[in-house]
Amino acid sequence: MNEVNIRGEVKFVDEVREYGKNGFRKHQVVIETGDGRWDNPVPVEFTKEAIEKSQGLQVGDKVSIDARVNGREWTGKDGVTKWFTSINGYKIQKEDGASPVSDEPDSSSFDTYDEYDDGIEEDVF
Repeated sequence: MNEVNIRGEVKFVDEVREYGKNGFRKHQVVIETGDGRWDNPVPVEFTKEAIEKSQGLQVGDKVSIDARVNGREWTGKDGVTKWFTSINGYKIQKEDGASPVSDEPDSSSFDTYDEYDDGIEEDVF
């Protein structure tokens, strides 16, 4: 696994969004990791049970997030292949010394959803 620890201040907390027929849910939080001189906002996604644990975050919270870096390949209808990287958080520690907000997930939390797939398959003649 490609694991990282992201430390910084919560800059943005999105609403939980649902995708597709199966009800895949994702919660995005942006962490500012810059040094004060240069911005470095890092979007972190939370899925499955980690969503419930990430919803308590607020703008301005100082946090440390353990996450996995995932990549995937996607080929569009035009035949062009693109690669995407996502950072999936699974453990949150507030820097004020509070207890961790979440625990290590089971392996099923590594599932991803292709938000770029419109579900329409075209026949090629």
